[in-house]
Amino acid sequence: MGLLDDLKKEAETLKNQEAARTQTQKANAVQVDQAMRTIFRYLHELFRQLNVVRPECDRVYELPTVGKLEGLGQSDYRIDFRTSQRNGSEHYEELSLKFRRSRPETFTAKREAEHIEKFRNILWQNNMRFTSEPVRNDRRVITHEFFTVNKEVICGGDIVGDYEEGVIRFKLKNVEDFGPSIYTVEPVAITDTSLEELAKLFVGKLDSNFEKYNRRMAFGSSASANFPKVSAKAVQYQPDPTPPPSPEEEKKRGLFGLFKK
Repeated sequence: MGLLDDLKKEAETLKNQEAARTQTQKANAVQVDQAMRTIFRYLHELFRQLNVVRPECDRVYELPTVGKLEGLGQSDYRIDFRTSQRNGSEHYEELSLKFRRSRPETFTAKREAEHIEKFRNILWQNNMRFTSEPVRNDRRVITHEFFTVNKEVICGGDIVGDYEEGVIRFKLKNVEDFGPSIYTVEPVAITDTSLEELAKLFVGKLDSNFEKYNRRMAFGSSASANFPKVSAKAVQYQPDPTPPPSPEEEKKRGLFGLFKK
């Protein structure tokens, strides 16, 4: 009877643990879904306003082996959501967003044969749009190549509801600089204040403090792909002769004050 009693106690303990785990997951699901819906509503309205105002981005992008891209305008903000059924009800699983920071000009960069593929990979990895024209010698061997690159940065990412862990995961790309920015945020941290700081990221402001809501240190934040940054002295491109327009003066407090006249 001693062995049977021990097995019963162990089984009861496991049942209690499983019940507690199930209860926790249900509570997490409610919090995560509510937070995801709050984020979507806020960003949907934010992006609607940004597509009208089209503010200039304060951030400067450092393109490896090339130099800086600055004075970029912002437009084409889009956000979509995906849902799934959990415990008989609809839950927000993922938000996908995309926008671009650009200027109408292009720049031309010349690369010798041994650097062509590396430079092409840099452009592809950072979602830069470009055309190229190879130059061949008398033996039809490519000696160098001219790249015409759009001054356009494609930004975006996914906001994922992690229902198992009970957190919100932000997986952004090219938002703070070239490369990924990853944040893990507790649902209770999704407040008016944190959303304001998140909005600053998407408006391209430098004073965003959204990282302080990160549950653990973000890796890859402001990372520039996998390529070392090279001094701009080596760049061979035609500078843009048109200076960027000066930003409008902020007259009202709060981020949405920027969007109202």
